[in-house]
Amino acid sequence: MIRISKKVEYALMALKYISESDNKLVTAREISDSKKIPYDLLSKILQKLKNENILISNQGTNGGYSLNKKTNEIYLFSIMNLLDGDIAITDCQAENKDKDCCLEDSCTIKSPVAKLQKEIEELFKNKTISDFV
Repeated sequence: MIRISKKVEYALMALKYISESDNKLVTAREISDSKKIPYDLLSKILQKLKNENILISNQGTNGGYSLNKKTNEIYLFSIMNLLDGDIAITDCQAENKDKDCCLEDSCTIKSPVAKLQKEIEELFKNKTISDFV
């Protein structure tokens, strides 16, 4: 079964928390304490989201994070790709596959698996953070 990683799960929880903050800045510590997410991991996730312009970060005593985009403009696929890299259901569907499949010449399911891969990607590309808020 396809699973959303903990990093993506934490990112979704954080983005939901920030989106519900009524435009006030939210700290990583506040999210971490509220949602019981490991602080160090959450900080790295938030930093990546900031680097992709999904979040805005303000430094200082009263600093924190806020959304840089509307929740319906932040796609699940981009979050998954950012935090987990390639989203492939099989090794042969990976964009950066490390090795050739030993069954490539005799594989009888390559075409249906490729079709399923495309359908799953489309599903994730059409889901936004607003679907989780």
